[in-house]
Amino acid sequence: MKKKYGMQMKEMNMDDSNKTGDTMETDKDNKMVMKKEDDLTAMKKSNSEMDTVKMAEMDKYSEYNYDFLKSPEKTNFDKDIPVKEILLNLTGNMQRYIWSMNGVPLSEADKIKIEGNQITRITLNNLTMMHHPMHLHGHFFRVINKNGDYSPLKHTVNVPPMQQVTIEFLGNEYGDWFFHCHVLYHVMGGMARVLSYDTPRDPRMKPFPAKDIIAETNRYYTWGMLDAASNAMALNIATSNIRNQFNVSIEYGWNKNLEAEVTYEYYLYDYLRVFGGVNIENEIPKSLDDFNTTAVAGIRYLTPYLFSLDVRVDSELRRRISIGRSIMVFPKFSVFGYYEYQIDLGAVNTLPENKNYMSEVVWSAGAEYMLSRDFSLVASYDNRFGAGAGLSIRF
Repeated sequence: MKKKYGMQMKEMNMDDSNKTGDTMETDKDNKMVMKKEDDLTAMKKSNSEMDTVKMAEMDKYSEYNYDFLKSPEKTNFDKDIPVKEILLNLTGNMQRYIWSMNGVPLSEADKIKIEGNQITRITLNNLTMMHHPMHLHGHFFRVINKNGDYSPLKHTVNVPPMQQVTIEFLGNEYGDWFFHCHVLYHVMGGMARVLSYDTPRDPRMKPFPAKDIIAETNRYYTWGMLDAASNAMALNIATSNIRNQFNVSIEYGWNKNLEAEVTYEYYLYDYLRVFGGVNIENEIPKSLDDFNTTAVAGIRYLTPYLFSLDVRVDSELRRRISIGRSIMVFPKFSVFGYYEYQIDLGAVNTLPENKNYMSEVVWSAGAEYMLSRDFSLVASYDNRFGAGAGLSIRF
């Protein structure tokens, strides 16, 4: 049988063997494909899970939120303790860099009276576009959040732009304590208060009178700008504290037009001030032979939409109104314009025959590209000096 069928069986075994080998290779290939697909699926799943975790973390930490802080034990006070509520609006003027609470800087504010054995609850309402980390010396306060009785204890709390944070503490100290924004530029600009208990001042604080701290928030600061262009040169210098400002401005055109002015301003509030000073300009256009000197007085107002308005009268009873505006069109690129109208009704000066008044118009327009904090490229046209371009330097 073996002899009769041996060759056939051998051939059959070889065929089966080849088939088995082919099957094994196919199975191996299929397993490798399946493994790759499983690995790819696992990678996609892993990446998806990582993306989900990252998104959750971004949502969680995209804004500094005290609701994620919880005290391990209760921090609430007895309900029978009386509560004094205080609202402090965090306010400021970015243009002048003056900072305050309820619109009043430290140098003009009264102390906040704190009663012993009483809860003082302060709502901090940030009306500015900057963060303010508010710090209270000598105390830990509760930051009221969604955890209620388990609200955390802090001595500094960040108040995000256009948001509110409420804190409270028990009056169990004595003397005076400083409460201020911990951005040093802001506290130096006036965003601070003195919290005072109705007790004698700590004798150890005698070498450190409160007036010294208050004086530090009302210092004079000086800044200026120089424009050097092909048609004219302009220099503006200002020095100011919270209420007072002194200005010197000089404009000189290469076509021999000159105007200079020295003024003192008093701020009635952040955007409105009264001013007085002296103005000097050449009497005849494009000639430096004769100059006219007059006293000036008026108001300056930063209007809504940030137009700078100047309304004045001079010692010759000439009225003048001017308005200017700069608009940031693109990052680092802005356009600006200025218009001035002056009228003389002849109250002091003699008018030409057949004229009821004399008027003068000054206007300019231009563009600026900021190279850095201190330097800009400027191009402009002024109806007194003509067209030109040059460099603007801030200091």
